[in-house]
Amino acid sequence: MTRTATRKTGRTRRAITGVTALAVAVGLAVACVAVRPWTFVGHTAGTGRPTSAAKVDVTTLRTQPVVKGVLDAETRLGGTLQYDASSDFQPASGVITRLPTPGAEIATGQQVYEMNGTPVPLFHGERPFWRTLQVDAPDGPDVTQLEQNLAELGFFTGTVDGHFDWLTREAIRQWQRSLGLTGDAANGVFEPSSVVLAPSAPIRVKTVTAKLGDRDASPGSYTGTALHVEATLTSTQAATFKAGDKVQVIMPDNTTIDTTLAAVDQGGVSTGKDGQTTQPSARVDFPDQTQVTRFGTTSVQLVIPHTADSDQAGSGESLIVPVTAIIASAGSTYAVEVVRGDTVTRIPVEIGLVANARVQLTKADGLEAGDKVVVS
Repeated sequence: MTRTATRKTGRTRRAITGVTALAVAVGLAVACVAVRPWTFVGHTAGTGRPTSAAKVDVTTLRTQPVVKGVLDAETRLGGTLQYDASSDFQPASGVITRLPTPGAEIATGQQVYEMNGTPVPLFHGERPFWRTLQVDAPDGPDVTQLEQNLAELGFFTGTVDGHFDWLTREAIRQWQRSLGLTGDAANGVFEPSSVVLAPSAPIRVKTVTAKLGDRDASPGSYTGTALHVEATLTSTQAATFKAGDKVQVIMPDNTTIDTTLAAVDQGGVSTGKDGQTTQPSARVDFPDQTQVTRFGTTSVQLVIPHTADSDQAGSGESLIVPVTAIIASAGSTYAVEVVRGDTVTRIPVEIGLVANARVQLTKADGLEAGDKVVVS
């Protein structure tokens, strides 16, 4: 398939597709002089009206019908199946006595690492834990977040309301005992350093940078567990594509997944490095992760279909001819030759999208669907 860049404006597209068509049509123009003896120097395109007709033996000509429809094309992009950007684990507040395993997936309540001989499990929430929480602690969203995690693990059975009462204390005691704490260590008091907090769970351990025995160090980094595709766009593509557009993802084994673009980022955001900015990009998410988990991080292809615009307002359709019907003339003008009866008439045209060896005509006065055009 011949693909052209999606245009930002009508003028831009014609300039882009005109280059594609010109490469095809210039070569054809030479052939046309040799095989079309009815073509005279005086039959020039670009006048805005059909030129004079020439009588020929039309039975010797190869023709194809002009059709009216929608010319489809596609944009192919290289993309990467990857996890979200990584985040560092918060530093331990003691000695690291056991480390996580890179690539391990950890759910809420499961151990991330061990500090001072005690498991440090995963909790999730957007708000950092910043204070010791115990009975009579002022109400707050951090209490709500703590109760939500304890309820998810089955320890808290009260109302999640942001109020730390005896039910919250008893839930913490049960949770502490489940971690192996006994005696005064299972005191019903929550310390922020007793958990690893991530915005969501589960998580995937990406790197382990600490060593056993390190004190007050971050164990490493983590990501979410969901894979998605990121693909870099041109500024024109970013202005054309939008979230919800159809896309086909071609996996390394050539299987395909039909889905939609989750987001299109226009880029231009400062990276904080020497005036650099982010590039435009598109993102594809996979609600059904079983479709992609076996591939891990890898390169993929994205195929985004797009449709030619029509100058015929409201119809959504244009006249379409084979690319071999296009004749390139001086001044980057184009024409087709139509057979009517026993005559051949050259008609100036303007071209739009070129795809699948067919050309969209954005202007073709005097040409109608069903007309027979001469092809090389």
